[in-house]
Amino acid sequence: MFKSLILLSIRSKQTTLFPVYAKVAPVTSPTYPVPITVIFIVYALGDLHKRPPYRSFVVTKLDLKKRRPINKREAKLFNDKLETAHGLPFSFEAGKFEKANSKDFDVIIQNGYIIAFLIDDILHFSVRGLLSNLPDDGWVQVDMGAVRFVCNGANIMSAGINDVSPEIVKGQYVWIRDETHHKPLGVGKALLDGKDMLASKQGKAIEALHYIGDKVWEYGAKD
Repeated sequence: MFKSLILLSIRSKQTTLFPVYAKVAPVTSPTYPVPITVIFIVYALGDLHKRPPYRSFVVTKLDLKKRRPINKREAKLFNDKLETAHGLPFSFEAGKFEKANSKDFDVIIQNGYIIAFLIDDILHFSVRGLLSNLPDDGWVQVDMGAVRFVCNGANIMSAGINDVSPEIVKGQYVWIRDETHHKPLGVGKALLDGKDMLASKQGKAIEALHYIGDKVWEYGAKD
């Protein structure tokens, strides 16, 4: 079964095969063990010995305009914004990073991949950016039963959240991690304060904005 999953996951970036209960991102990042993640989800669901039904998922390309290298002024501005959002020092350099515009937000590109996006004047790491620059705070943790929904782009419900970074407040952009490996799964906007997410047992807690396998993740992926 493990070999089967690997073969399925390395197909073209345009068509990804995945179990109905867990989307599989193509193997485009050397830092993210996609096939291992799928195996783990199957274990968690107690379905390892069954051959799961697969379906085809087509990811449309992200339409970016005005892609260009950032200048010195923007490099300083983005460094400040990223440190404000994540509490991490970062070294954007003029000419080595690019900026582009999409319909809903601006993005920052490094080596062909989107590592951050600018929304509501806040610069936040994408999942790819988080994989290389993991902050100590700003996270919301979901149980393994919720992972499949996060990776399908669903909004995060309070019932699936079992821990939060203590400073989380309503309206803040947060990153979602799994409870076992603490790996980033997506980015969203908090609809409740962190303490209320834990106290509530029903309702929506986070609006999903970006997740593994979406257009932002797929941008720059090679066949």
